[in-house]
Amino acid sequence: MKRILVSFLVIALLGVSVWAGGTKESPAAKESTKPVVLRIAHTHTEEGLYYKGSVKFKELVESRSNGRIKVEHYPNGQLGADKDIQEGVKLGTIETGLSSSPVVSLNDYYKLLDAPYLFVSRDHMSKVLDGEIGQKMAKPLEDVGIKHLGYWENGFRHITNNKRPIYKPEDLAGIKLRIPESAVRMNTFKAFGANPVAMPFTEVFGALQQGIIDGQENPLATIYQASLHEVQKYLSFTGHVYSAVHLLMNKKLFDSLPADLQKILIDAGKETAQYTRKLGDEADKKLADLMHQKSGIQINQADVKSFVALSKPIWKQITDTNKWKDAAELLEKIASLGN
Repeated sequence: MKRILVSFLVIALLGVSVWAGGTKESPAAKESTKPVVLRIAHTHTEEGLYYKGSVKFKELVESRSNGRIKVEHYPNGQLGADKDIQEGVKLGTIETGLSSSPVVSLNDYYKLLDAPYLFVSRDHMSKVLDGEIGQKMAKPLEDVGIKHLGYWENGFRHITNNKRPIYKPEDLAGIKLRIPESAVRMNTFKAFGANPVAMPFTEVFGALQQGIIDGQENPLATIYQASLHEVQKYLSFTGHVYSAVHLLMNKKLFDSLPADLQKILIDAGKETAQYTRKLGDEADKKLADLMHQKSGIQINQADVKSFVALSKPIWKQITDTNKWKDAAELLEKIASLGN
């Protein structure tokens, strides 16, 4: 009887031990409850579309992931200029970031988007970038370790300077004009007659203030958020390029996430693209007058046809030097969607 009782007690104790061990959280389980932290980096101040888009993206991702993803926001060039940010995303030292024109250095397809006067409207741009063409153009980024999560709004670019109003290409003669780090943009403004100077956006305000450069070209929302109107005398509506900003994520990190979190990031990127385009459209309708009221900057409409007349040879140069054999066909297809 005593032996039976001892055996019963041993079995009972073993059962308690197993039950206790089963409820203890393993290190792996603890690790899985930690949120994935994504830093999103860009160069805009709180007035800019990059900033407002990043806030929206953060809200969508954190809400839909129920806290499984935490987005940390690094605006105003805290982690570098566009080129620094995209390089950080590529290397994995920055999880997510926004880059505009410098992304052409990573993907020859994006040189097509720098073709002057390619897009005739935001609707035209949306039709291209939100469809199969936009997906096709983004794919080569994966070969360099980057996942493309969306084409956000930067906007139609216009010229500001301190020398004179720009009506026709000949008015650009002798003007030292800052451009982003893009060979296509460099060739474009040489063809237009300016003296283009490649420079990171984070250096533009100081360079204008000190007279190192005479002017620059950017969307109205970007000009306003960086207070460039305060150090420029003339704003000329040229609309020479529609410039998207690319939401980039380190591909290795993206691939490591569960499918449901990947979908949340992709959907949030696309929804934020629509949100920023709406903001950009609204900004275009009011910011020119606002900048004139605040700084006295003089505003004029350029003779766009005179610029368009110089653009087709630039298109050919872009496709002739492009690594992708279908570049010319793709550029013509993009243009045809605006008809």
